Amino acid sequence: QLRLRPLRQPMNADVIILGSGFAGSLLAAILARQGMRVVLLDRDHHPRFAIGESSTPIADLLLSHLASRWDLPDVAPLARWGTWRKTYPEIGCGLKRGFSYFHHLAGCPFTDTPTHDASLLVAASSTDDEADTHWLRSDVDAFLHRHALRHGVVSREGCVITAIEREAGGWDICWESETGSAERAHGSRIIDATGGGGLLPRALGLCRLDGTLVTQTGALYGHFTGVDSWDRMQQAMGNTSTTTPFRSDDAAQHHIVPGGWVWTLRFANDCCSVGLVAADIGAKELADPATAWQHRLATCPSLERLMAGSRPLRPLTGIPRMSRLWESASGPGWALVPTAAGFVSPLHSTGIAHALYGVTRLAEMLLASTTDEDAWGRYGHDVVDEVHWIDRLVSVATATLDDFPRFILACHLYFVATIACERELVTTIAGGRVSTEGGFLAARNRPLRTALEAAREDLLTPSVGDVCRERVARRLAEWDTAGLFAPTTANRITHSAAVKTI
Repeated sequence: QLRLRPLRQPMNADVIILGSGFAGSLLAAILARQGMRVVLLDRDHHPRFAIGESSTPIADLLLSHLASRWDLPDVAPLARWGTWRKTYPEIGCGLKRGFSYFHHLAGCPFTDTPTHDASLLVAASSTDDEADTHWLRSDVDAFLHRHALRHGVVSREGCVITAIEREAGGWDICWESETGSAERAHGSRIIDATGGGGLLPRALGLCRLDGTLVTQTGALYGHFTGVDSWDRMQQAMGNTSTTTPFRSDDAAQHHIVPGGWVWTLRFANDCCSVGLVAADIGAKELADPATAWQHRLATCPSLERLMAGSRPLRPLTGIPRMSRLWESASGPGWALVPTAAGFVSPLHSTGIAHALYGVTRLAEMLLASTTDEDAWGRYGHDVVDEVHWIDRLVSVATATLDDFPRFILACHLYFVATIACERELVTTIAGGRVSTEGGFLAARNRPLRTALEAAREDLLTPSVGDVCRERVARRLAEWDTAGLFAPTTANRITHSAAVKTI
């Protein structure tokens, strides 16, 4: 428990937010725009490097909704590639038409078949203008922080929290600046948006539930320039299938490699986010990430060639375990943004969307005319359950990495869940308000969740491939509006976003 030092004349706030990344800054701007007094605190300065860079249709729907509902027109263009590039060409982003996957065998150049047995492309939009985006977080977070300041948010960067104490009327927080000056704020409620920082949970003495998560992977990652085009490389080898129904480079690109997978996310300025995710990232890799990176690449000739002309824009970073979870995400007068409460893996690009899902719920509760303490408590339970649900969807894909046909089916479980979540958002936003009753990725849609859990067990149970596929397809037929399991798709899904199915 951090203890408070007595200071004079604290700043008074309705809400104190810890962490000025995109979620904290956006929530702060929403609250301030509606007349609340908001204090925003961060230990670092903008701009700063961050991962968690890939948006999805859910993220875009929520961002557009938040901008409209809370009168933030400057934020609205970020919801689509076309409006973003037209309005804010100076803010780094990348075109994301969907998800692409390629299966590599150890020591062998990548090869595919006419029926695309070693690859999968799943489109999330029909055109570039309508597409999702990759967020260059240093630019996006800084933009949203400046946006919050313009709406009257009081922000302090480079501050170290020295005390957090719960008072009868709210919270007292004390911090020191880099110059040594001390300040203090009093707020009715406190929100932790620090990501993995865990400042508020540690101050509250919450328990970690990391061990309850099945997914246990680490990562080596960084930003590079000069990364070659995978599509161009494949075309030179006579494989033209990676550009239909979209260019695989214009996607969250996944390279499935022995023992893990590699992501590439391309931004418009020749910056590319690249990372390796594996279960055996240990002390040796963390001590020398650059050497470990080269060693891993050497096992996959096509990836080694892809990165041959690249150079890192910053030293590579390593983390032994990305999955984490606190026991709750809310309590009397406090709450955690979902990505501060827990995180599983970057595999399905859930981070931005889950954070915005939480911002949507928190904004509604904080700006309601009366406080619904039951709803506040449910939020904390729901977020923890949603992290567990993400873990269920990710862990089945991680467990099937070495069996690519099964891995594809495992990814389809996620796509079925996300389409159901999108459908709920689309239909309710059309009515002027957004519903989160079904939960993030349909976590509270009991019939669908039950069917997905059964399909998950099918994929983890040894069986003949065709039998397994047919069983999973039957279980999920009611919800497969994109035709994910249709035998004629040949691993090329032309559109999966729910907008086209309504």
